[in-house]
Amino acid sequence: MKFLLSTLAIALLLPLSAQAARTEAPQAAKSDLLFGINEGTAGQKEFGDLQIKYKALADYLSKTINKPVKLESSQNLKSSSANLAKGRYALFFSKPANVSAKAMRDQKYQLVAMAKGEFTVKFIVNANSSLKKPEDLKGKRIALAKGTFMEKAGMAELRDRNLVPDADHIQAAKFQDAIEFIVEKGFADVGMVSPIVAKNWVAKGGGVLFESRKMPFWSLIASPDTSKDDVEKIRAALVNMENTDDGKKLMGKLGVKGFVPGNQQDYLDLLSWLEKK
Repeated sequence: MKFLLSTLAIALLLPLSAQAARTEAPQAAKSDLLFGINEGTAGQKEFGDLQIKYKALADYLSKTINKPVKLESSQNLKSSSANLAKGRYALFFSKPANVSAKAMRDQKYQLVAMAKGEFTVKFIVNANSSLKKPEDLKGKRIALAKGTFMEKAGMAELRDRNLVPDADHIQAAKFQDAIEFIVEKGFADVGMVSPIVAKNWVAKGGGVLFESRKMPFWSLIASPDTSKDDVEKIRAALVNMENTDDGKKLMGKLGVKGFVPGNQQDYLDLLSWLEKK
């Protein structure tokens, strides 16, 4: 009789235990912080390359706040922006400043830290170009990477200078890599590129006609649901990264000189400038 009762009790408890396990599993998953990455569409890095590049940063953040951080990389700006609009990412690292700025303004994301540096759009020309000053660009052909932050910021700069080109004077490419070729071969008079591309261009003997206004650099932002304690810990860890050997190695992988707290208003001002008519 005792054996029968014990067997019956176990039989009743097993489904309850299984149900409890099913209930607890989603709750455990909710504690994971989804960390989004987007370097923009200017380059041609594959998803796997980005995952490898930023895994160490995800691990660094996970260790900092003692919580699992799940990494999700993307080169699709529309997808990243849609996920930010849904508040899907707890943390997000963006090279295009306008993407993080829009999330700060519209979804109330908060700036955690900014990579040291500043961003400008460079307008490159061939070494033997007859163009010597910005005004000389009027009526000339310009090459740009369509749909990129460089295009948006570059066109805003040209708007302020009253130099916006006609549609038939724009040579559009998908990636920045093609801009140098287009200018070098004479298919365009000027190319709109990032500082990194411009640096390589100048090293090969090319010139820079002028550059845009200075803008805030790469940023790491956090959703409004991310705890204040986690935000402060992450900010402190990023700023302190340059003071440790492991941190310096990680900075090298990321291609940054370090992090500073940054100023969120700079990003909001940037967005207003880009959207000005």
